[in-house]
Amino acid sequence: MIFPKDYKFVGIKDQERRGDPVYFSTEYLLSREGPSLYHVKSRGSGFMREVTELEPIASGQEIIFYPDIVDTRNRAQLIELAQGVCRSTRANTVVFQGPDEHITFVKDPDPTQILTIEILDVSPPDPPWLVHVLRNLESCGILGDLTVRFVPRILDLRRFDCDCVYYPCRASGLGRSLDTDYVVHEHPRIVGCDVSREIFLANNPGKDFEFVNICPLHSPQAVFEPKGPFITRCCRSEQRGIKSKNGQPGMVVHWGDGPDRIAEAVRCLVQDLRK
Repeated sequence: MIFPKDYKFVGIKDQERRGDPVYFSTEYLLSREGPSLYHVKSRGSGFMREVTELEPIASGQEIIFYPDIVDTRNRAQLIELAQGVCRSTRANTVVFQGPDEHITFVKDPDPTQILTIEILDVSPPDPPWLVHVLRNLESCGILGDLTVRFVPRILDLRRFDCDCVYYPCRASGLGRSLDTDYVVHEHPRIVGCDVSREIFLANNPGKDFEFVNICPLHSPQAVFEPKGPFITRCCRSEQRGIKSKNGQPGMVVHWGDGPDRIAEAVRCLVQDLRK
């Protein structure tokens, strides 16, 4: 796969004119006439350089200009779009244009170069907070250069509902909670994490109960057994950082972390995975 690291390395012209100088950062040159795509070698100093070699990469029907304006910094999306185009045509190269009119291209798209990160979280809310934040970060381009895709693995807390259930707090919107309701049932079901259990025991010493651990990092629920790299959250701030679960590397953010901290955590995880 050839996919320039930045669109500043891609030049474009309307016609084939040999002998014209190129901008100093140009590594690839696309001519709309043909069309033709070349790898560029140049020499000299200053902003404009003399072309010493144009190595053909693709031409004619091998090249397709994608019809829609896209985010040219969302590398995972561009690889997937290019793969779809190349599957259904004779092309091996797809040229994309962004809203700022800069262009880039993907030749011989390889989806295996996209790093999949699983999101371990609970619902409600719908979507879960971590999923919501990561979708917003993706849509505004904050994570586009990382070439990652996110796959949610979500535990729906409503599956544990019963007449005697108590959830960690009323923010869940599910019903009785440890922060607002007295535990009056003889054998309550406590759905929460270790902190929820400690709070229950502090207020109800010696009381018999059923405990369902829903902490994504420590819960034995099958949906929380990652198949690859993951990101999740925990209410204990000391759990922040690189962790592992089910033999897979992951990153833990705090339950209340905002988009800036989550974006930083994703970058740290990706950097660690790609060392």
